[in-house]
Amino acid sequence: MKIGFLGKQNAFALEMLRRLQPEHPEDDFSAWQPGDRAPSTELEVIFAVGKVDSKDIEAQTKLGLIQMATAGYDGVDVDAATKAGIWVASAPTTKTGNGESVAEHAVLLMLAVSRRLNEELAVTKGHAQVSARLEVNRCLFGKTACVVGLGGIGDLLIERLRGFGMILSGVDNHPEHAPKGVKGYGHDELKLAAADADYLVLAIPGTKDNENLINATVLAAMKKNAVLVNVGRGTLVDESALLAAVKSGHLYGAGLDVVKNEPVTEGNPLLMEPRIFVTPHIGGATDLMLAGTVSYLGNVLAEFRQGIRSVGIVNEPGNPRVTLRDSIEK
Repeated sequence: MKIGFLGKQNAFALEMLRRLQPEHPEDDFSAWQPGDRAPSTELEVIFAVGKVDSKDIEAQTKLGLIQMATAGYDGVDVDAATKAGIWVASAPTTKTGNGESVAEHAVLLMLAVSRRLNEELAVTKGHAQVSARLEVNRCLFGKTACVVGLGGIGDLLIERLRGFGMILSGVDNHPEHAPKGVKGYGHDELKLAAADADYLVLAIPGTKDNENLINATVLAAMKKNAVLVNVGRGTLVDESALLAAVKSGHLYGAGLDVVKNEPVTEGNPLLMEPRIFVTPHIGGATDLMLAGTVSYLGNVLAEFRQGIRSVGIVNEPGNPRVTLRDSIEK
């Protein structure tokens, strides 16, 4: 098969390709970056990270599957793909090691904000003078953490936070399914949950429906000196309202692995506020996820050859170019 990889050619992506190709010597692999012309118009499968727009889709005459190498697929024009008869699939966070990796990174962000890591590192690097602060750094023990999204990442994060001795709650469409010992809130109770939390952690995908979910109203409802952590998508947060809430002293700070305009640039005002700790969307970029994603994509290729539909399929083309069946025949 002709397989294309569409995405920025960073170290993670290049290593993924380097591992995939030897395992599938019968396939013809090629790669290109967003904005460039595809190396072929006869690709049968596209592996992608980030954006796949209608132009990318319309240029392909034999494409049967767009398989994301990540759990998120918000950058794909799913409507255009469906209309063209092309399947679109995500890489479920529970299948690749992404969930474990992002959950760990959420803890890192919680600790970094709690210990004022931006300010402390400025001292050790000689960029700031040591001065007495009115506040001391914070400990996670005994604090309340509310995880928004009790899915693959959220549940794994809950398990990790238990070890810090935190009081746990969660917001979800199905609060009745909250893990044992976790107080569940429905999505319509977000402000109520936020008002009781010292840490509000976003672990949900970004959609049109939840854009700016964390707006000025929700931020105002948050507990005084609370911390916001986002390992979901940048679209979830009204960034200007967040910046104002931190600068005013209402929030203790924020930890963000995702922002609205990525990659994050030096001029982003979020980077100018020392109480906001920002990482460049690296939550899932670990050795565990790399190995897990390579294995998962290999399984997807094997199933696609056999006409089997993978578990990550997110659309239903009415007239698919390639017919796929469920793995278990009824």
